Amino acid sequence: MKDERDLSELIEIIPDAALVVNQQGVIVLVNQLAATMFNYQHDELLGASLDTLLPEGMREQHKFHVNHFFNTQSSRPMGRGFRFLGQRKTGDTFHVDIMLSHVTVKQESFAIAFIRDATQNRETEEKIRRQLELERKQALTDFLTGVGNRRAFYQELASDIEALKEGHHSFSVALIDLDNFKRLNDSRGHDQGDRALQSIANALCAAVRGTDFVARIGGDEFATIHPGATLEDSRVILERVRSEALKVSAEHDWKLSVSIGICHCADPQLAETGVCTVESILRVADSAMYQGKRAGKNQITVEQLTH
Repeated sequence: MKDERDLSELIEIIPDAALVVNQQGVIVLVNQLAATMFNYQHDELLGASLDTLLPEGMREQHKFHVNHFFNTQSSRPMGRGFRFLGQRKTGDTFHVDIMLSHVTVKQESFAIAFIRDATQNRETEEKIRRQLELERKQALTDFLTGVGNRRAFYQELASDIEALKEGHHSFSVALIDLDNFKRLNDSRGHDQGDRALQSIANALCAAVRGTDFVARIGGDEFATIHPGATLEDSRVILERVRSEALKVSAEHDWKLSVSIGICHCADPQLAETGVCTVESILRVADSAMYQGKRAGKNQITVEQLTH
């Protein structure tokens, strides 16, 4: 009786919510902080099942943790213990951190659980996670047009090269340069130029497939990646891109067109031997694009990546 009385007095003076549970999962002692945290009267929890403080969907899993704790008799410090949902008398759930300690009274094992409301910590962690995700997305997004930036393009292309190396799929890469963009910028101002870039980017996204990737990799230069596309598929997609760009330009009297250079990658051996790289693909697509510009602009030109 003295040991139990001492333990009962102890958990009342500590600064955390606390309760003592026997091996059957019955609450044998509870302090007022714990009762208040879960919106119960103190006497309502004495003799109650620990399940009372848990959402129904967690109860079976929690019994496993309780059994494991008593079998191993290992303590768990706060912050490195259990974190899960508690349930108040109202039925509301909230995140809690649990520190566990083992104690023996009259040769019977008990668990002492120290409980902290982790709602604020969880909200802070979620806020940080969202902020990091936003920063990651911003780091891979072109600020003006909202499509991928050069860094995102390089990452995506490297991933497709790995897929080709493993024999998963072929792909095409296209470099798309706006013809006469400098003239538009000089004659109608940078605001109009920015609007043109945004509109063309939207047109590109509308013209390609949902699985394709669009990026702005330079001032007036865009790039697209078309995973799983044959060369003929790519021609069809990029002809649609060219047509949409002309349509947008005509609507605003920008007098813009696009020169498009395609590099098609279909040979896994080229990826395995290091011939097919981000740099070599861009070099071939760039060469094809400028070949089209020299031939009069507003064209789609293809060059093959070779050994």
